Amino acid sequence: MNLFDRFILTLYSLALVVISLFVMAAGLNLISSDYITDTINEIYSSSEVGLAYFAAAAIFLLISLKFLFTSVRGEGRARTPASVHNPTEYGDVQITLDTIESIAMNAARHIRGIRDLKAHVRAEENRTSIHVKVAVDGETPIPGLVEQVQQTIKERVETIAGLGISKVTVLVSEVAQPGSGARVRRVE
Repeated sequence: MNLFDRFILTLYSLALVVISLFVMAAGLNLISSDYITDTINEIYSSSEVGLAYFAAAAIFLLISLKFLFTSVRGEGRARTPASVHNPTEYGDVQITLDTIESIAMNAARHIRGIRDLKAHVRAEENRTSIHVKVAVDGETPIPGLVEQVQQTIKERVETIAGLGISKVTVLVSEVAQPGSGARVRRVE
């Protein structure tokens, strides 16, 4: 459900709350029958008021039908995870972006000087790029470390997944404090 649908559903729900409270109050005789009768008579006697009620009811009907069909039909079935297609002579191979991220993280995990990392893969038409965010130990020179991370990830993903990687971008986010915990932890 996208943001617009959520906004419409919120307005729809609030309107139903107001209508429900009104009907409950009428059922408990908290609203006089004269008020209800006058409102109904006004709908029938004034074409502007009748048209406004008709428009509101039509909007409610359309929104109800939209949500009904969406719930019955589902939102495009179960979504398949984003993947990269790699055609071979025997058929098409699909590798999920999560798989490529795991390969990249496993490759960088073994590099001395990396303390923490996470990877994000972006697949476009003919290019696959990997963005890696790392925390370093502060003892290994960063330029050499970053180059090693880029080279290792690119080679490992291309070897294991058989995909061409257009670029590996590395963001050094912090220097880990001495004596901080485990060598590498996986950040989700």
